[in-house]
Amino acid sequence: MGKGKEHMGNTTRARAIDGHVTILAMVLVTTVTEAMLLLLPIYIGAIVDFLPLDAGQVGLLGSADLVGVALGATSGLFWLRKVDWRKTVLAALLVFSIANLCSLGVTAFMPLGSLRLLAGLAAGAAYAVALAGLCDTSHQARNTALMVCGQVIFGAVGIYLLPLVPDALRLDGVYYYMLAWTAITLAVVWFAFPDNPASETVSEPVSLSGYGLPGLLAFGGTGFYFLTIGAVWGYLERIALEAGMTLAEVGATLSLGYIISLAGSFGAAWMGTRYGRAWPMIVTGAVQLFMLFLFTRLDHYDDALGAFLVINAIFQFFWSFIIAYQVVIFNDADHDGRFIPLYGTAMHIALAIGPFAGAFMIDGDSYRPILWFGMVTLSACYLMFLGSIWRRKRAVEGSL
Repeated sequence: MGKGKEHMGNTTRARAIDGHVTILAMVLVTTVTEAMLLLLPIYIGAIVDFLPLDAGQVGLLGSADLVGVALGATSGLFWLRKVDWRKTVLAALLVFSIANLCSLGVTAFMPLGSLRLLAGLAAGAAYAVALAGLCDTSHQARNTALMVCGQVIFGAVGIYLLPLVPDALRLDGVYYYMLAWTAITLAVVWFAFPDNPASETVSEPVSLSGYGLPGLLAFGGTGFYFLTIGAVWGYLERIALEAGMTLAEVGATLSLGYIISLAGSFGAAWMGTRYGRAWPMIVTGAVQLFMLFLFTRLDHYDDALGAFLVINAIFQFFWSFIIAYQVVIFNDADHDGRFIPLYGTAMHIALAIGPFAGAFMIDGDSYRPILWFGMVTLSACYLMFLGSIWRRKRAVEGSL
């Protein structure tokens, strides 16, 4: 971020945005506003089991929050550096909580979809502010990795506990879980979120093309990555059930994979960019592609539970590991502190498309076509990120 970079060399006095509690507040906001993504397999599973909807309606409900987050985050392009951050986040989280409260007990498709869209809009606005704040800090890679740590903890606890809730209450349990975390987040935000975005504002119009080919490639890479996640992650519970696992086994295994993936986000926080940006991308892409291939063979293993545990844990480890590098590459194209909301745009539009598109790839009772689709989109993702790195390197060398 432009503003953060300007202060990197200031060692005479601490910056308020680098305070530990302030960083905690921003991490909590980027965690609860990603709640639906983090709980997506359980949420879609609860919709399938509890609501009498067809595949298209299930996909739309699974995508509603994510569409809202995409729109809310995108709106930040026009107001992010002009508003009081603390008041904006408090208002957005309050609307998010009201939408979750009103969703309790709602089973009709249109009312529930409208409420989830509203929840997503509020979450997206808060997410844009908090992510921009983390990128304004002096240690971007470390703090975005800590953001992933917070999301992993949220997801691990929720995915372990929610399958233990009685079937008829599981859908409402998702909303209650989000409400509990949001209440804690509101308290921390009230006391610790930064009041103002920067010492100066930027008012020129924003254009994605203004950030050049590196920015366009980073935008595309982010989109393809989360299109993979939206499709595969959204139906991973169903994939495991198809292989013969029980719901409790799936929940425990996904939760354990989340916990193991903490090592990935901690590893990214420790490594920073000491090994550059390209090598983490190359290694992660190769491993994740292989794990998706192994998922297609899940029903061939004698011990499907053990195989799912190992494959999922490795996939989630690298999922948590690579996010910080994606944000850093995305932010490399920035020069005025406003490009980063487009990360939320690319991420959540793709996430919204994923569950809906995945619903139409199911072949009878087989979810394997979703996994093959994920391999194609994941390959496109890493080629684009590597292209962004290469183009930016050439641009920097050409300016010397």
